[in-house]
Amino acid sequence: MAAPSPDKSLAERVAGDLGGAFAVGLAYLGDKLGLFVALGAGGAVTSDELAQRTGLHERYVREWLKAMVASRYVEHQPEHDTYVMTAEQRAVLADEGGRAFMAGAFQFALESLLLTPRLASAFQHGGGISFGELPAAIPAAIDRMHRPWFQHLLIQEWLPGVAGLVDRLAAGLRVLDVGCGLGRSTVALARAFPNSSFVGLDPHAPSIHEARALAAAAEAANATFVPASVEALDVEVDRFELIVAIDCVHDMVDPVVALRAMHGLLVGGGQVFWSEPTGSHEPAENRNAQGRLRANLSPFHCLTVSMAAGGAALGTIIGEAGARELAEQAGFARFEKLSIAHPAQQFFLLSDG
Repeated sequence: MAAPSPDKSLAERVAGDLGGAFAVGLAYLGDKLGLFVALGAGGAVTSDELAQRTGLHERYVREWLKAMVASRYVEHQPEHDTYVMTAEQRAVLADEGGRAFMAGAFQFALESLLLTPRLASAFQHGGGISFGELPAAIPAAIDRMHRPWFQHLLIQEWLPGVAGLVDRLAAGLRVLDVGCGLGRSTVALARAFPNSSFVGLDPHAPSIHEARALAAAAEAANATFVPASVEALDVEVDRFELIVAIDCVHDMVDPVVALRAMHGLLVGGGQVFWSEPTGSHEPAENRNAQGRLRANLSPFHCLTVSMAAGGAALGTIIGEAGARELAEQAGFARFEKLSIAHPAQQFFLLSDG
């Protein structure tokens, strides 16, 4: 029998993926070593000039620049053999804290990929890698990745997607921010709405320590932080008019129990503002940039963190259908998908009326 002819398109996709994998490593170095920032800070430079500006070895810098040009992260001007970044490239790769900044994702990806040998063991024997066992660089990378959301989108675009919510927050609400991580979302909310009070909640104690420091530096006295899961709160004492849960419910040990706890913590008329990654529970519908990204990172983070605790292990993508089912199981009478446009997140509003 003749051997099957090679699938040229598949081979090209594999080559593209391999190139992207190595590009992530080099982009990580560009972020970590300050190459993107140094290149973005001025006009066109030679490899010698960029090496001098960063204190790095010129031969490595030259090869890095060539690779970044191939990846379309940097531009080359052959007439002078110089390199430069466009405004868009600077915004995405060099402007820390800017609306379009994405370089934190390289840090998250590389640090996660270094866990591959441990993940292989989990594939063989079950279990997983708990969040507490992750290197400290990963929570820091998640904070960097999400910083543009909380600094430029949460207050300005996402919350206005719920009719009347911004006005109610301005007047004063008691708010719980579930899965707050290093506190970036909680502090952004606290600064924007000084008449409201905010409790940031996360079971990862080192993250809560960082969150308290961030709040102190921002003078956000109306933000407090608790190192606990949402199920640990006392419904007789802790009641809220709004609960915010951004990109975290799918990670939880038991998402239904967590959502049920949120339901119990709401006062009458209270609401849960909840986001999940864009994507579908149908795998073939995730053949797009965001779906592919989330599907491939899931075993490295969301799935393994839940598996380590013997949890539900939903993975990263649950889709609207999965979110609706969880909300129903948790006892919410109303589930609404909000018409907030964002490429990476979809938004839901839960309530009893």
